[in-house]
Amino acid sequence: MSSGGIIRPNQRYRIQGEFYTLLSRLGYGSFGSVWTSRTENGDFAAVKVFDLSRSGSRIRLNERQNSFRNEIKMLDRMRNETEHIVTMYTFEYNPRISMAFIAMELADESLIDRVKNLHQRHLRSRMLDRFDFISANDRQNIWIQLVNIILTLHRYGVVHCDLKPANLLFFGPLLKVIDFGIAQDEFTGYNRRQRIGGTRPYSAPECFSDRTPVTSKADIWSVGAILYFLTYGKRPIYETAQAPDGVSQTRSRLVQDILQHCLQRNPSRRPDHQWLAQHPLTIPPGIF
Repeated sequence: MSSGGIIRPNQRYRIQGEFYTLLSRLGYGSFGSVWTSRTENGDFAAVKVFDLSRSGSRIRLNERQNSFRNEIKMLDRMRNETEHIVTMYTFEYNPRISMAFIAMELADESLIDRVKNLHQRHLRSRMLDRFDFISANDRQNIWIQLVNIILTLHRYGVVHCDLKPANLLFFGPLLKVIDFGIAQDEFTGYNRRQRIGGTRPYSAPECFSDRTPVTSKADIWSVGAILYFLTYGKRPIYETAQAPDGVSQTRSRLVQDILQHCLQRNPSRRPDHQWLAQHPLTIPPGIF
C-alpha cells in the first residue's frame, strides 16, 4: 500500500479491505482530488482522495477533515436517491498515512463535456432555433433533471452550496450531483460562523458573506446560473440575467423568466422549489 505524499497514477490504496489502483486524475479541488480507479476484481470506480497531513494543502487541516466528514454524512443521508445523487460505495480514513478516501460510482461524461458535444450537434443541425448554445429540447431535458436534483436535496434538508457544471455528471442518461464537501443542513439556523465558500458565479452571493443566512435559496441561484450556462455557453459573470457581451439574448421567454427570478442577489426575491417544479419550462412541452 502506498504511503502518504504526492499522489500519482498506479498507486494502490486499501479502502475497507479492498485495493483500489488509481489510474488517472479526473479533477481536483481545494479539499482533494478525484481519480478513475480499478479494483482487484477489475471493476471501475471514482475515488476521492483527501490529503489530511498538516502540510498537505493551503487549506487548513480542520477544514479538510470537516469536508471529508461532511461529504460522507450527506451521501449517507441520501444513499437511496440513486437517480439524482452519486452513489457512495465505501470510505475510510487512514491515520497512519494521514489520508482519507471515498469510493463512488464512476460517471460516463461530465455535464461540461455533454454540453460541448450538444453544441457541436446543434451547429450542424438544420433547425432554425440556433440562437442559443444548445437546442431548446436538449436544454429542457437537462433542466428538468436539474430541478429534480434540487427537489431531492430540498426533501432531505440539504443545501449543496456548490452546484455548478463541474459537479454534475452523467451516468448513462441520468444527471447526478457530486461533491458535498461544503454542503450544509437546511435547518441548522443562522450563525456568524456559517460555512462560507463555493464557486463564483455559480454559488449564491450569500455563500461568500457572513451577513446573510445560507438557505435552500442558495441552490435556487445555482440552478439559474447553470441554466444560463446551458443557454449561452458561458458563466453569468455579471451575476444577472443579462446576456454575455457580444451574444444575443435568448428568444425563450420561459428561460428569460427563470433567469430573472433565480439570479436575484436578495435570496428572499428568488422563487421557491415548487415554483421551479411547476414552471412551464419544467413541464413538457413548454420550450418557449
